[in-house]
Amino acid sequence: MADDPSSPPEPDPEQRSDPDRSPEPIDMLRPLFREEPLPPEGGEPPKMWLWILIFGVLLFSTFYLGAYMGDFSPDPWLQSPEPVAQRTGPPEPEPVSGAQVYSARCASCHQSNGQGISGAFPTLIGTRWVENKGQVIRILLHGLQGEIEVQGATYNGNMPAWGSTLSDKEIAAVITHIRQSWDNDYGEVTPDEVASVRAATEGRSDTWSPEELKASENQTVPGGNDDTAARGPSGAVGPALYDRLVAQASPNRMPAPAR
Repeated sequence: MADDPSSPPEPDPEQRSDPDRSPEPIDMLRPLFREEPLPPEGGEPPKMWLWILIFGVLLFSTFYLGAYMGDFSPDPWLQSPEPVAQRTGPPEPEPVSGAQVYSARCASCHQSNGQGISGAFPTLIGTRWVENKGQVIRILLHGLQGEIEVQGATYNGNMPAWGSTLSDKEIAAVITHIRQSWDNDYGEVTPDEVASVRAATEGRSDTWSPEELKASENQTVPGGNDDTAARGPSGAVGPALYDRLVAQASPNRMPAPAR
């Protein structure tokens, strides 16, 4: 039906063959859609043989490290093929430092050099109160109150008791530190010696007086060999200890008369 108004008109042949006519945008882009994009240079996927090589190296490295590195420790030479035996029993106690106990408990009065303070706190160097094991252990356990004479100077103060605060090991360590520091050169005090004195004075709550500590029974360590038990300022052995040693050496010898 040529006269149908609804049918589109046919394009003019002259318009289609006009070379000066501008092309439509879609006609300019159509050649681009026909071209496939080129892959970027250097971005090609690896070859299959390269993937196989990488996977093989990783697999070999995993088995090698697992066989020779143990638990992947940074120190493989410390690894042992035998399991380490577990320690049984209670852990070993840490050693007690007498110097630390002295710095924390004693240095504020007797000073870090053991010289004390003149007129207030006596020196701890070259005095029989330190030399005598039985006396110094009892003083640390229960304290000392009263007038004492140290190297010609008189002191009348109060030495606190540390028996309820410090253990036997701590008391033994600090006494040993005092007896072997500065110009002192006395023997070691062991925790067993402190424990024996503590047991012998169990139940005591009073502070020692100088008169009590002068008694021979308070100058010894129960069950121990204390060669300074009755040693006085002059260095002579006390009569009680002298008679006991002589009696042990010569049972048939008469004891010395009382002085």
